[in-house]
Amino acid sequence: DDLPLLDRVVRYCRSGIALQRLVHVKMLAETAESVGVHATMNSLLRLLTRLASDPESIIRQHLANQLLPLCYTCMLRSEHKQTVPMDQLLAEVPHSVYNNEGYSIVTTQLVGYLEKLASDADLDVRRSAADSLASLATHLKQKDVVSVILSIPLKMMKKKGAEGEDLKISAANLISELASSGQLTPSVVKSQVFPAILDMTKDNSFRVRRSATQALPRVVIGSTLDDAENRLLPAFLKLSKDDMYRVRKSVGESLVDMSRSLMILAKTEEMKNQMREIRRSKLIPIATKLVGDSNKFVRHGMMQFLGPFIASFYPLEGDFAIDKQEDVPPHYDGNTGEIGVQFFPHANSMVRRLVAVPVAAPTPIQAPINVKPTATLSEKEELQQMLPSFLRHNVMSARALDSVVRHRELFPPDEKDLKVVVSHLLPTFVSLASISTGDENTDAEMRVYCAYSFPAVVLLLGSQNWNGALKECLLELVNPGGEDEDEDGEGPPVPVKRCLASSIHTVAHILGRELTMSDIVPIFKDYFLYDGDESVRFNVIRNFPSLMTLMPRTYHEEYLAMWSELCRGDELLGAHKRSVTNPCLLNWRQRDAISRSMPTLLEMVSPIQVKTYLWPILQMLLVDSVNSVRTHAEWSIPILLCVLSPDNIKNSILGKTDSNTKDYDRWSGESCSQVMNWLRENILGNPVDSKRARNASFSKRQLYCRICASVGLALRLGKEEGGFFNFLGGKNGVSEEGKGFFYGCRSPEERQHVKRILVDQMLPTALAMKNDKVTNVRLTLLNVLKVMPEDVKKINTVARVMKELEDEAKTWESFQTAASDVEVNNDKVAQKAATAANNNAAHAANGNSRAADASKGQKNANKNNGGADATSKVSI
Repeated sequence: DDLPLLDRVVRYCRSGIALQRLVHVKMLAETAESVGVHATMNSLLRLLTRLASDPESIIRQHLANQLLPLCYTCMLRSEHKQTVPMDQLLAEVPHSVYNNEGYSIVTTQLVGYLEKLASDADLDVRRSAADSLASLATHLKQKDVVSVILSIPLKMMKKKGAEGEDLKISAANLISELASSGQLTPSVVKSQVFPAILDMTKDNSFRVRRSATQALPRVVIGSTLDDAENRLLPAFLKLSKDDMYRVRKSVGESLVDMSRSLMILAKTEEMKNQMREIRRSKLIPIATKLVGDSNKFVRHGMMQFLGPFIASFYPLEGDFAIDKQEDVPPHYDGNTGEIGVQFFPHANSMVRRLVAVPVAAPTPIQAPINVKPTATLSEKEELQQMLPSFLRHNVMSARALDSVVRHRELFPPDEKDLKVVVSHLLPTFVSLASISTGDENTDAEMRVYCAYSFPAVVLLLGSQNWNGALKECLLELVNPGGEDEDEDGEGPPVPVKRCLASSIHTVAHILGRELTMSDIVPIFKDYFLYDGDESVRFNVIRNFPSLMTLMPRTYHEEYLAMWSELCRGDELLGAHKRSVTNPCLLNWRQRDAISRSMPTLLEMVSPIQVKTYLWPILQMLLVDSVNSVRTHAEWSIPILLCVLSPDNIKNSILGKTDSNTKDYDRWSGESCSQVMNWLRENILGNPVDSKRARNASFSKRQLYCRICASVGLALRLGKEEGGFFNFLGGKNGVSEEGKGFFYGCRSPEERQHVKRILVDQMLPTALAMKNDKVTNVRLTLLNVLKVMPEDVKKINTVARVMKELEDEAKTWESFQTAASDVEVNNDKVAQKAATAANNNAAHAANGNSRAADASKGQKNANKNNGGADATSKVSI
């Protein structure tokens, strides 16, 4: 179909085929952005009346989703804002300039369609419409929110009968979202929201009372402290004693949200103290009562959320980026509740919703460092953009963990809270590790909940409360009943091991070096390091460098040897035969995790340990069968060469002997020569004395070129004087001068050493590929030479090869441009020829018709004048 976008959407939204309507209803938002505000109001809005009554519920659901961006287009777009990205328009809160005509249409027409869909018979349609209304309310004028948006759920709550019950449940969710959005004043919440929610808590239907229970914590956000204490909390307490067990179970699940919302409501220190006292006197008794409830579903539900409820007592105020000069870790944006899901897994998403901010945008887990949202970047920023994302992720993960630990020191939890938690809640939480309900599946689930929340509980209670219950809880989780490893015990459930394997390094950082070495490291060695489960092994490989930062250097070789043995074992790098009979061998992600962890480990240990344990592993990674593993491994080569420099050897354990400088230089030279010889022999298939790639595939030749590029990039990023980023110097493993990338500042000796290897041993082999028969290899070489340091580019051989390749690339570009022009011209010529051919065919058809008529007439004439015809032929 070659119809324009607007015409196509208008046509097919009216189609009698449901699939065509569904496809084009999903295109309403992008069409509105494409055609502009006037075409949207004049053409697209006319489709909504019919679509809002569509017999297919899935179409009505997607219409509810599309109405929100349609509203944004109508009320925010204008002629002078047509090219401004919608995200930027939405970020301008409060909006100072609206499109008055579009704003009027939104508040009078489009909201009406959302109101109709919010009262739809289908649950999914109601949810989508309610979400759109809640989001739209954050971008309307605050004076219009009550009359335009709040009136909708209040009307829904007045419906009666079976249909009214469903509408009340949907209205409770919507009205609570509005109350927590910050768009309603406390007086409006008190006068209009409170009566509606409190009436629902007394409704005859338990489903309505349950939805009111879930709404109460969010309503607290929009209320005052006195109203929350005197009106909402008594209703919440009454619901915890409800006759229906499903309502009581919902109270237990909402305790985390209520605890967080009370502290978010408190603005001053005096209010915080008052809220803490309310939590201790009101919420903790509710939790202890529900844990001992007569109904097993209520008990188990409360046990599931017991860990997050304990963690909710951790203070989230303050800025997690302690040092204002350093980059803020992407896990935290300074807002309440943004501590990260790794510590508060159950509660974090709800807390983010509870924060009273106008625009709720998710915080990205991973983001480039020092990347400005402008088109112009500095040279350093451009170079940093060339680094792989996993290097930035490694650094940011370490810094984020360090920020959380420092936050715990600067903003310690309230001592009274800790005392009450330890005496009333901790015993029940610890008992989950050895719970016995008579149902094995339930017991396994409770242990998983305990393991899942264990890091958050440790973060709250700190190292001072480790010895005793918390330590015994961890031991019980990893070794149920204190079984001997040689005995044929069932062991902990696999999900428990996986949870702990992914978080044990976090627990270690919270506890500090001393407790880590005495309690955590032995558990890691005995129960995790050699575990046979694939996911456990993956987390061990990924988190081992973080755990190793807490070990004294005297322990490095012992645990590095065990880690090296694990990586080179038959289940990972040591498996040469790969087949479907052993799925573990086909899983390349574990080998990729080793590649990603190599840069960190290379900087933590001595050069002799690098040569003994890590270089053999790196060799296996560089020739792995999976390209991603090889690509990540190549970024370890520059760090390896720096570690093997004479200056680093002198400062290492090897340098503590009575050797002189020549011994350091000789050991460094021999080690680096082994590295270079191995690269030439195994990557390029060259003999040691050859400078040409003979038997290597083109992908390996590209790999060698990229290794040269990584070395050159390391030299350019390491121009600054000073030390290099490592995990050994600072508190909790992060050095103070190393706040940056792995490819950070380097000492002059390191740079000179790496540059000498690059120029004398690596580049000659790479430059020989200028005449490679594969075009992609030559292109890769050109890109490699472009990232070299300026003094390396000025070397005669490098400059000459670079000039030849650039000229060749320009030839390709001009050829591609000419080819595209020729192709365009050929298309035009072909189009003209086709048109001419059609015209000629038409003329020929007409000519043939006239010729046939003339021939017929001539024959008749010949019959009448045969002699004259003969005479005329002779004369001619």
